[in-house]
Amino acid sequence: MKQSLLLIFTLLFCANVTIAQQKTVYKTWNPEKDKESVVGGQGWHSGIQNFYDRLPAKAEGSVRKPVWNLSKNSAGLNIRFKSDAPEIVVKYQVSGPIQMFHMPSTGVSGVDLYAKDEKGQYTWAAGNYVFGDTIVCRFRNIGASGINNREYTLYLPLYNTVKWMEISVPEENTFTPLPVAKKKPIVVYGTSIAQGACASRPGLAWTNMLSRKLDQPIINLAFSGNGRLEKEVYELLPEIDASLYVLDCLPNLTSAKDFNNEEIVKRVLATVAHLQSKRPGVPILLTEHDGYTDDGLYPARKSSYERVNIALNTALAKLKAAGVKQIYHLTKAEINQDIESMVDGTHPNDIGMLHYAEAYEKAVKKILK
Repeated sequence: MKQSLLLIFTLLFCANVTIAQQKTVYKTWNPEKDKESVVGGQGWHSGIQNFYDRLPAKAEGSVRKPVWNLSKNSAGLNIRFKSDAPEIVVKYQVSGPIQMFHMPSTGVSGVDLYAKDEKGQYTWAAGNYVFGDTIVCRFRNIGASGINNREYTLYLPLYNTVKWMEISVPEENTFTPLPVAKKKPIVVYGTSIAQGACASRPGLAWTNMLSRKLDQPIINLAFSGNGRLEKEVYELLPEIDASLYVLDCLPNLTSAKDFNNEEIVKRVLATVAHLQSKRPGVPILLTEHDGYTDDGLYPARKSSYERVNIALNTALAKLKAAGVKQIYHLTKAEINQDIESMVDGTHPNDIGMLHYAEAYEKAVKKILK
């Protein structure tokens, strides 16, 4: 009996020693400490207050406080790198609530990893999360060690502010950060929908889907509840050398008390005039309100989005009559939402985000040829 117990203890001790010897050693990279600009989807890589901000520091003194606070959210930001690692670990902290009542923690505060092959095709990697004071997302068993380097895109949280982030891979594997893409970006000025509400994870926000579909960088300047075609914001847009400007703000202009038809027309015309004066020849895409999918039961909601779409079309008619060129239009019908495509009748679910991405893909391909 004593010999049997001794044998069991010896085997357990040896097993523990073996496990300890096999424990993975990681090397860690912090994007904030890299000498190059490595944050994709960011309109300003210098003159920013915090590393993951979406607006320059100077904007704090001009834009309204809600806009400034929302510009701290990392919607649309991404980090690209190459690695042959079978495991990638992302650790970071955020400063806001982890989730919302109508949007999961994976969309509000999560990250999303996509691999791109030699043919430009994307594959999605499922991550295992631990949400806490520090969020940890592990991507395990994503390929045998030693294979050719994959190119990855890591999308950052849509509705939270990243305080710091580290990416780790096993010591023996390669890890190479990639610089920001040099192509001229599409710049999107919009509302909560464009910011990403209510995608289940960051890669399914329509701006991120569209970026993959077009292989084109997109700058997400959407601010939940605060996409109002405001001078303090639209004057910043031409500082980004864009291939296209998208104005998708009508869902935040439905209050007839604050934004009557004349005011909406005025704001559309002023925004277009400023963009064209600073970036002549760069096309501008104006997007209609995509509607509410509960409008069959709430007539007032239907009339509210129909009103702002009429105002937008009035502005378009004025632009056309004035001979203004390079102005394009994306309609509610082309976005094609239905009763299966929204979370709360207002914000798209993943199906609704796909509808947006597909509609924009068709429109942008026609505009940029």
